[in-house]
Order: sequence, then C-alpha cells, then structure tokens
Amino acid sequence: MTTAEIDWGGQREGGATEAELAFAMSLNGLVPGLDYWLHADDDGTPWLLVSLDSIEDRAVRDTLRLDFDERGIRGGWSPSCLNWDGGVRAEEALIDLSGPDGLVHPADGSSVEDLARRAAEWFTAPKRGRWADHPAP
Repeated sequence: MTTAEIDWGGQREGGATEAELAFAMSLNGLVPGLDYWLHADDDGTPWLLVSLDSIEDRAVRDTLRLDFDERGIRGGWSPSCLNWDGGVRAEEALIDLSGPDGLVHPADGSSVEDLARRAAEWFTAPKRGRWADHPAP
C-alpha cells in the first residue's frame, strides 16, 4: 500500500505527520474508502479527521467522524455531515462520544496500528440499527 491510495483532504498546509500517515495507511488497509482530512488547531497542533458517509437514495444521510491525534482516537456521529464541524475537534463540536455509537480510546501506550484496528472495528460495527457501508475487517 502507498500513500497515493489515500485521498488527503483538509485545510492544513503540508503533509501528514508520521503518526497520521501510519494510522491512515493501517486503517485504509482494514477499511478502504474512508475520507481523511488533515487539520491543525490554532496553535499549529496537527490532528486528523477520518469520516464515513452513510448514503441513502444518492444523498448523504449521516456521517461518522473520528479524530486521531497524539491523545488517541475519539469518534461519533457528525451533527451536520461535516458541513460545519469538519474542521472542529469532536469535543468542541459536541459530538456524542459515549454510548454504543461513540468511541474514546486514549493512546496510553497503544501503537498507532492498534488504534487503527480499534478505529476499523468501530467504523464497521452496527450503528443506529444498521451496519456501516463496509464489511467487517
């Protein structure tokens, strides 16, 4: 697998960090076709948003979003299919990180590959009574 297989979006100048690159390549190997968005906080701290749109009748109905950074991974449903929360960290966008559809996994010594595996499991697990668009890894 190469970085050319990942379509990097977002509003951050420069490329992915080493950790973001390793995470995205590992996750893309488990769940191909996710969208990757490079972002940075006002102080320049880089973070990566990964998203998966749920399409029904050729329209985006819902979007799962996951933030990755040095603290770990956090995910949940976007309140607006990333229309206003795409460049906003999950906590600031008031994403529900709890419950059966949310995810919080601190880095706490986990490898980037382990975080990618946990993210893949989360993206492919049942949500709101239906399966994500991708088969289980």
